Amino acid sequence: MLRVTHLVRFVPLLCLALLFSAVEANCADEKPAQPVPVKYRITGLFSPDREADLREAAKDIADIALAEVDYANGEVTFTYDSTKILKGAKPDDVQKHIDNLLGNASNHTFGLKPLCKIPRDKLQRVEISVGVLDCKACGYGLYLAVSGVSGVEQATANYKEGLVTAWIDPEKTDRAKLIDMLKKREVRVK
Repeated sequence: MLRVTHLVRFVPLLCLALLFSAVEANCADEKPAQPVPVKYRITGLFSPDREADLREAAKDIADIALAEVDYANGEVTFTYDSTKILKGAKPDDVQKHIDNLLGNASNHTFGLKPLCKIPRDKLQRVEISVGVLDCKACGYGLYLAVSGVSGVEQATANYKEGLVTAWIDPEKTDRAKLIDMLKKREVRVK
């Protein structure tokens, strides 16, 4: 026959056993962490052959993976495990962190910006012929000149074909301003 003193001793042990079995059941039900996708505009992706450079740079970023590259829209998607890094980080902090890592991995030739808030069909596409250039670095210089103009949402510079393309907010800039910027950089515009 059990006495009250025996029950007092066994109740805490019984409660502890029940607690451990509940924790075990919860752990068994937990699913592995799913990668968190984040999408940004990418700077520095000025020609199709730069995608390989971007993928190579992204390999050097620990715990963050390049999931998708959308060259046509100048956007990228990265994924990360929020249980390992950036726990509780705000979206702006996540962007700054990945931007910093990507910049370091690419000698600061790639960067991230928030997604464009202007619908693509509201942007104006401007093409400017500049003549064939010698190398990727020349294309990068053209890209930097045009993409730095206020109102340019995306730009490309095909150095092999000598063509600069920009998607602009027509309320902020126009073709003439882009041509002026190129001429200031002593680029021969056709």
